[in-house]
Amino acid sequence: MHPIMRHRGRRVEIRDCHGRVHRGVVDGFSSGGVFLRSAFSVVFIPFFAIVFFFPF
Repeated sequence: MHPIMRHRGRRVEIRDCHGRVHRGVVDGFSSGGVFLRSAFSVVFIPFFAIVFFFPF
């Protein structure tokens, strides 16, 4: 189990390997990444691209 899976339904901030910051609610998971829901869209972020994870 990936450590981010504990935060399903909670607001988080994720920084990816390209320097982009994604903020939203952890919406779901697949075998390769996390789905992050913001006010405007749902974004898939692969686990290998996550550099920084911060729940708030």
